[in-house]
Amino acid sequence: MTSTYRSPSIKSSPLQDEMKENAAAEMVETVSRTQGSAEEGAWASAKKNPKVILYSVAACVSSMLWGFDIGVNSISVALPAFKMIFGYEYEGELLISATWNALWTAMTSLGMLIGSIICGWVSDRGGRRLGFGIGSAVSLLGVGLEYAASEPGMLLAGKIINGLSLGFFLTLGSTYASEIAPTALRPSLTAAVNLFINAGQLMAIGIGNTRFAIMVPASYKVIFAAQWAFPCFIALLAMLMPESPWYLLRKGHVEQARKSLRRLHLEATDTTLILEEIQSSIAAENAIAEIQKDTSYWDCFRGTNWRRTRISCGMFAVQQFTGIAFYSQALYFLGISGLPTALTFQLALGGFGVAMLGNIISWFIMNYVGRRPLLLTGILLNGICLMSVGVAGCFKSMAALYYIGYVMNFAQLFYAPTVGAVSWTISAEVGSVKLRAKTQSLAIGTNAFVSWAMNFIAPYLINTDEANLGGKAAFVWMGLSFVSLAWAWFEVPELKGRSFAELDEIFARMTPTRKFQKALVDFSLGSKDASS
Repeated sequence: MTSTYRSPSIKSSPLQDEMKENAAAEMVETVSRTQGSAEEGAWASAKKNPKVILYSVAACVSSMLWGFDIGVNSISVALPAFKMIFGYEYEGELLISATWNALWTAMTSLGMLIGSIICGWVSDRGGRRLGFGIGSAVSLLGVGLEYAASEPGMLLAGKIINGLSLGFFLTLGSTYASEIAPTALRPSLTAAVNLFINAGQLMAIGIGNTRFAIMVPASYKVIFAAQWAFPCFIALLAMLMPESPWYLLRKGHVEQARKSLRRLHLEATDTTLILEEIQSSIAAENAIAEIQKDTSYWDCFRGTNWRRTRISCGMFAVQQFTGIAFYSQALYFLGISGLPTALTFQLALGGFGVAMLGNIISWFIMNYVGRRPLLLTGILLNGICLMSVGVAGCFKSMAALYYIGYVMNFAQLFYAPTVGAVSWTISAEVGSVKLRAKTQSLAIGTNAFVSWAMNFIAPYLINTDEANLGGKAAFVWMGLSFVSLAWAWFEVPELKGRSFAELDEIFARMTPTRKFQKALVDFSLGSKDASS
């Protein structure tokens, strides 16, 4: 394995570099196992940590704003009153310009990307509470512009600014929960982010379901205004919540960290032990940081790290290639296709409810079934769903339109517990120890770019005054799904149950994808395949 680690005075050899990388990875694993052994089961831990759960859930509620924003984007373009202000008539039908529809959706992703970068800098220097506070202020401004907008450009500005706050909230919600939660509760509390995103979508659709018959601007302005509830709640939370003890200890504020832990735990809890465990974990992080300090992004594209970078970035391309941008246009598309508006909203409510169920299911099956089988199954099922929608789009009957409506909204039953959940896990796990942060940064950038591209293209494919493909637009994502399936089959290995050090060793030996699961690791002898 190639490494760029150097001591201050003596140039190290490649063998010494690899030994140091493995030692750092083993240190992280040891700390993790130590913390895990000190914890009880999830239920017992939950009973002893009610305040941790309360603050974690409150922090993750911030991610609801993204779900709500997605819902607002889908609802607003489908409301007749919104079309009267921001749309135009084409062959007797009120339409929204494909360009503006694409920009409103896609540019929010750009704002999120910029916001997440700024948030990392702000929260690492000023703390998690400051990050939440700044995100809330930005969101209040963005929502205000959306509410006041009477022309497309001003609405776009509001969506971009609100997107900046979404970058803050999505970054901080899971970060804060993961830092304050005990090991036994950490997976469930961090996974709650996806659940809250879907809950936000469901809430937005629920409000919009009561507004489609109202023909004045208040019908959609109420939905925009409802977003103010989230930054107001988060601003109040930022004033009341304890600062992350991890942040305080990284800054050397031991006594403040001790006070924060006392606020987060019951009086009977041994906060001194928790403080020592956090300090051990930070020491492990520092050991890895020492290895990472002389690396560059160029290293992500060299040797075996290039393979790992392809997988990490590719997972977010797969997410978009399986049709999420197309499904997100369901309300608008089905409305202009002739399906009753009331029914489109009811189907959307059911679809987001199914998505929440799918996310919950993923918590229980991922560690039993494995990452690779879930990913391949999910891509295949989504490809088949999209193919059936494309075929139905070739027919002009109402029966075909009803079929398209149901499949587009309930495809989340296949997507959420498979591709939706597994992509994030694989992308986070596959990076090498010494390049993990840089690999994830490239993956998030890939996510933002591909999401922007797919969301920009979708309105042009479905609008009746543009490509006017209707349901046949699904063939585009069907093709991308089957390309993704072939790529994942040859490229994405099974990572379940592997430690950081094991993955580094197996990748360094260039183990074939389908032999990963059986690969044996002996750090004194190297890696070998069980079947050889």
